[in-house]
Amino acid sequence: MSEHDGVAHLGDIETALRREVDIVRERFPDAPGAEVEQVVRDTYNELLDHAEVETHVLSLTRHRVVEQLVERGYTLHEPVLSED
Repeated sequence: MSEHDGVAHLGDIETALRREVDIVRERFPDAPGAEVEQVVRDTYNELLDHAEVETHVLSLTRHRVVEQLVERGYTLHEPVLSED
């Protein structure tokens, strides 16, 4: 689909993608950072290309990236929650 609702463009999508890369890298410390970044960006762009509505593309990206990295043999580490 070539036309989107523009939601992702209301904010700074580059900042949002970098944040996603950081979050995924924390959860996959054994995966090379460059690979994580490439998977995040490729997945986001693929989902965006097929989206009729952009609203949830970024949130769907993380789920798909996690699946792909697990399929590639990397171990998912759950985030450590502080006990404040």
